[in-house]
This record gives sequence, C-alpha cells and structure tokens, in this order.
Amino acid sequence: MKALSFLSRGQVRLTGVTGLALGLALAVSAAGCSQAPGPDAAPASEVEAARDRLSDAFDALEAAGFTGIVGISQSGETLLMRGAGAADPQTGRPYGPDTQVDIGSITKSYTGMLAAQLISEGTLSAGIRLDEVFDDVPADKAGITLHQMLTHAAGLPGDVGDDLVDEDFDTFLANAFAAPLQFEPGTGYYYSNVGFSLAAAIMERATGQTYEALLREYLMAVGIHQTGYQTVFDGDRSVHLADGRDVSEASWGGHPPNWNLTGNGGLVSTAPDMLAWRQAWSAGELISPDARDLGQTPFQDEGGGVSHYGYGLVVEDHAELGRMYWHNGGNRHFNAHWRELADHGLVLFVATDQRRLNADRVVSVLTAAWFDQPYEIPAATASSH
Repeated sequence: MKALSFLSRGQVRLTGVTGLALGLALAVSAAGCSQAPGPDAAPASEVEAARDRLSDAFDALEAAGFTGIVGISQSGETLLMRGAGAADPQTGRPYGPDTQVDIGSITKSYTGMLAAQLISEGTLSAGIRLDEVFDDVPADKAGITLHQMLTHAAGLPGDVGDDLVDEDFDTFLANAFAAPLQFEPGTGYYYSNVGFSLAAAIMERATGQTYEALLREYLMAVGIHQTGYQTVFDGDRSVHLADGRDVSEASWGGHPPNWNLTGNGGLVSTAPDMLAWRQAWSAGELISPDARDLGQTPFQDEGGGVSHYGYGLVVEDHAELGRMYWHNGGNRHFNAHWRELADHGLVLFVATDQRRLNADRVVSVLTAAWFDQPYEIPAATASSH
C-alpha cells in the first residue's frame, strides 16, 4: 500500500471567534451512496502488531507534548485506552478513562442519530417545516425542513449568540428567526450550529422530553451512562484549564448549556463511552438498522465531491481505506474527533486541550500507524502548547 495522503479539513466551533479549520484528515475520493460491507477478521498476529504500532505512535505523541485521551477499538475490542498529561493542571490529576471531556460539535452526531431514529419510526417526518412547529416563523424560513437542518442545507447562519451567556430558548429562537439566510434553503451547504439546535427543539416538541432526557434514555438502554449535559457532569472528573475552570465554566458559562449549544455542541463524555456509543450505533443496537442507514446516507455534498454530510456526521470513501464516518469539534479550549473505518471495524476517539497536537492530527497519526504507514509529529517548541 502506498503512503496515505492527508489534507486539512475540520469544522470546529470557536466561541466568539470565526470558524477555524483544525488539523489533518484523510484524503478521500468522492463519497458513494452504498452501505459498506462488514469488516473481515484479521489474524491475531496482525492485530497485535497493529496494537504495538498504535502504542508506539502514542508514545511518540506524548513525547512531543500531546495532552489528552485516546481510545481505539476494533469490532468492540479495546486496543488502546491511554491518557497523557494532566486533566487538571492545578492538582496533577491525569487524563484517564474516567475523565469527562467536552466533545464539542460531535454533539451533532448524537442529534443526527436521534433524529434518524425518530424519522425512521414515524415520530417525526424529515420534511417537517419550521412553520409546522413554531409560531410566527418569518417567510424566508417558514419552509425550512428538518432534513435541511440536519444536513446543513437550510441556509441558516453558523451562530446567533454566545455559548456562555445565560439566556432562554425564546431569545435564541428570536435571534435565529431574525438572522439573514446564507442562501435559499435547499440550494447549498453551510455549516450551522443554529440548525442543529432547532432540530433538537423540534425533537423536544415531538417527544415531550428534553433533548438531554431523550438522549440519555437511548444511551442508558445500552449501558452508556457518562454522556450528557448537567445531569452527568462531575467537576471532579472534568478536564480543567490551567486557570482552574472546568468544562461547565469554560464551555457552558457556569450554568446549564443555553440553546446556542443545546443539540449542536458542548456534551461531555468519556473515551470508553464514546467507543461503546459508536460501536452500538454502528451495529444497529442503539438505534434501529434502518435508522442507522438513513442517518449515514451521504446526503449533502460539502463541496467538491470529496465529502458528504449525513445526519450529524461526515461520510467519506477512501480509495484504500474504504467507507469512513466521522465528526470533530471544539472551542478555543478543547477539541475532539471520532472516526470509524467501517470496512475495518476500527473506531478512534481523541480529545485534547490544545491545538498544536489537536484531535484531528492525532487521529491521522494513529490511523497511519494502524496501517503501518509513515506519519509526522511536529516537535514541541518553547512557545507551543
């Protein structure tokens, strides 16, 4: 196999800052629409050799200054679960499997997953319009559908408020309705946190549950208990900044997440939860197989035919690696990335508190290591973190 090629790609959420592309992701060919075949079992000796390469790559990342948590599994078996550095610099508490991290815009993958299930079971229609759910929707937004919001095709802006302020849903909704559209709904692609928050609000109206309660109901049914907002948050296990702030303070503003975050960002989770979540989702155990296939359909070209957006996740087909599903996200403090190489049964999750060796770069290094391909890790400098 020739060396894997990489390109810069990654939509991340930056509070108060214009959107920024972080890191490196695998170069791909145009995404197709067929469901990828299941992975073939590799000989045990090959798996062990790959496990050793992953461990060596992690050692090199740690030596270069990576701080964060990495989890990797294949077909449900954990191959690597390691932390590097201090999750709480003031106490020295290290990163580990129990560390709660901010998964940022990966939250959209959870929202898309739930929406796919509700659509598949008939609780919601993908074609439901904003004016069928909310009152006094402006004419330019009245016909925006749930499907368009879930695929960033609605033309809604990226953000309409500050993640950290303490404001209610009515304020968020008024701001969303007042904001100008980027294009006529259904005619383009524009990454929008607003659309996913509106999708979460629509799910609340349809089910009579809060977004977090609905999500937790599905997750707890398959034994996933450490993913959510304030109902699961634990300051003693949260990652902290050097100034002492935990996720609730640094990412939520010291209060429950407002609607500039709900449904599109700010969930906390752990590395074991993330691996178990994606494994159960991919296997059709967390939601139905029909819902899984619906949500993982490459609906919306993100530009240039290289990658497509399903319901809350990116779908790509690599000429050598096959079908991949992934999403990343972050803010000015934290960033994270999950990726599944479906043809190989391989799931990776990385979360970190830095940008130099951010989650996108680390996922790329570990993917290359798994396939015994060359990779480069930028060395630490006196001014880097």
